[in-house]
Order: sequence, then C-alpha cells, then structure tokens
Amino acid sequence: PAPAAGDAAVAAEDADDFYDAESDDDEAAADVEQVRVVLPKAIPSSASILAEVQTVRAKFQPDGKSSLPMTDAIGKCRDQMASVAPPFFAFTRMLSEDQRRAAWTLHGVCEKFANVTQLSELQEARQLLRRTFSDNLGATSTNDVWGALRTTLGRYALVRRPFDDYADGVAARPGKGVAFETLDDMLTFAYRSAGVVGLIVLPVLAEEGALDPEVVEGAVALGIALQLTDMLNCVGHHFRLHGTCWIPRDSLRKHGIDYAELESNLQQKSTSLVGDARWQALMKELLSIVRPFVRSAAVGGDKLPRGGRLAVSAATRMCRRMLSRIEARRYNSLGPHEEMFSWRIVGDVAGAVLGSSPSDKDSGGRVVWGEGGL
Repeated sequence: PAPAAGDAAVAAEDADDFYDAESDDDEAAADVEQVRVVLPKAIPSSASILAEVQTVRAKFQPDGKSSLPMTDAIGKCRDQMASVAPPFFAFTRMLSEDQRRAAWTLHGVCEKFANVTQLSELQEARQLLRRTFSDNLGATSTNDVWGALRTTLGRYALVRRPFDDYADGVAARPGKGVAFETLDDMLTFAYRSAGVVGLIVLPVLAEEGALDPEVVEGAVALGIALQLTDMLNCVGHHFRLHGTCWIPRDSLRKHGIDYAELESNLQQKSTSLVGDARWQALMKELLSIVRPFVRSAAVGGDKLPRGGRLAVSAATRMCRRMLSRIEARRYNSLGPHEEMFSWRIVGDVAGAVLGSSPSDKDSGGRVVWGEGGL
C-alpha cells in the first residue's frame, strides 16, 4: 500500500530512494567512523562450516547431486512461505527451480522451530533435525517438513550447525524489559535469530565453486545486518508490541540514559529523548556497527551466481535504505516505526537487477572474522 498521509513528508523526501540509496549511503558514510566489529564466540568459524558442507556432501550425495523433485511435502512448505512471509517468498522468484524448492523447505524447517510454545516441542524438533541429518529418518516423516529437508539434502549440502544455533536462539528468546546486557549479547541474538538463516540458505544460493570464507562470512553478515536494522528501526514499536527493549544496558549506561527515562519514551509518555544528544549518540554508535555487516554481505554476495547475487543485492539495498531513513529522522526510532518490508522493496529489487552499489564494499568499516567468530 501507498504511505499514509502522515508519512507524506518522509515519502516526499525519499521519493527517489529506489535508485539512489547508494548515494545516500555514500553521504552517510562520510560521517561514519570506520568501525571495527569483533564477533562473539557464539558464531562458528567459516572453516568449520565449509568442513561440514564437505561431510554432508559425502554422506547424502555419494554419487553426485541430483535435481530436487517437487514433492507434496515441499509443496506444503511453499504454501506456508507464501502465506506467512510474502516478501521473502517474492525473493525466491529470482532463484532457479531447485533453489526455490529448497528455500521453501528451509523456511518450513525454521518455522517449525520458531512456532514452538513449550520446551518439549523444541526438544522434539531438535531430535527430528538430528534424525534427518542421520540415517534414521523414519518412513512416517517423509511427507512432512523433515521429509522435505531430507529430500533437499540430496541436492544441496545443507549444514546442521545453524539450525542448532537457531534452536538455541528460540530457547533464549528475550522477555520483557531490557533484552541485552552487552553489545556481544545483542550480536549473538542477531546471529541466532537471523545470521543463521544466511548459513542455512548458503549451500542453496552458492554453487560449489562459489563457497569460500568470504561467501560464508557474507551469508552470516547479511542476516545480522537485517536483524540489527529491523531492531534499531523499530525500538519503540517493538517495545509497545512485545514489551522488549533492544538497547543494551551497557549502551544506556555509556550514554547516561536511565532505563526509566527510556521506558517512558518508548511508551510515548514522554518525548525527552527525541532530538536529545545522548540518544542520538547512542543510536549513531549502534547504527555504525551495522554498516560493516552490510559491506561484508555485499562482498560475499558478489561471488554468488546470478540468482543469489540479486537476492543479496536487494537485501543490502533495503538495509542501506533503512539506515539512511533512520539517520534522516535524526535517529528517532522511539515513536511510530517505518516499515522495512513496504512498497519500497520493489525498488530494492529493481536496483539489484539494474546494477550493484560500490558503496557497499568501500565504506562503513569492517567485521573482524577471526578467533572470536568467522
């Protein structure tokens, strides 16, 4: 839908946002300190991921990979994704037939974990995941999401580790109040909730020859960038919706903001932080951490085959567009939020098809893919 009347000023300001997001990013990058982001130890190394790919390939594709058939189980996953995640389903249209079927399946598996309501359900899903990656998948499971996943393993060397990490994230979902004590906690959450998705779909988007450390790093970075951008875009909205505050307690202390004051602003009982230098400095600092992830995602995405490359380019454009919008509203994410997945996504996809943005790779700092992580 078109933006509401109250959004008219924002819509007018970024009417050409579809195609010049890269120039917006260049201007913003001039004011962004070149941040060096060291990853938490919870993030696996690229070497371990690449080794697991080889193990899975030897186990499930001993005679070489085969085409991915359209089974009833995969069809159910397709219908579910089209229903609950239309923007991501739209992205799959840029992929080959086998890649689309695999993406539907992987989304279905993630939904199995995301929708659990009890610990026993999570444990059951973990057991079924282990069985799927072993030799013990029973015949009773062939027509559900686990059967679809097992079928997909015959075509793509999927990695189990990110599924396990995603399950860890589900088990540790933040409750009400301040979600994180430290920035490390925030990055770990972003990895377990979204960075894992990059690793999950990586064997699908990347042909065998394209799998290297930079591609693995870019896959993780893209998910983390999307998650962080969404959280920082919707600080107030998510608090009012779920009661969860995404700003780490360490960041509040560093910038002299009491949680009671922030909570009052998030509840829209006060506007003391709107335009406040402390809040702007805090948000600028957190946003500066996102740009290196966008850069790493773009570097890795450039090495993917065309379908995956376009999908990654559209996603990084969306991130840069939202980062520019947050900056344009003077870092005010306390009040009404601005949709990431809106009609403007059409422009992100179009821009990805028309060309890439060098600013993705040339500005905004870097992520340290070292001992602490990838």
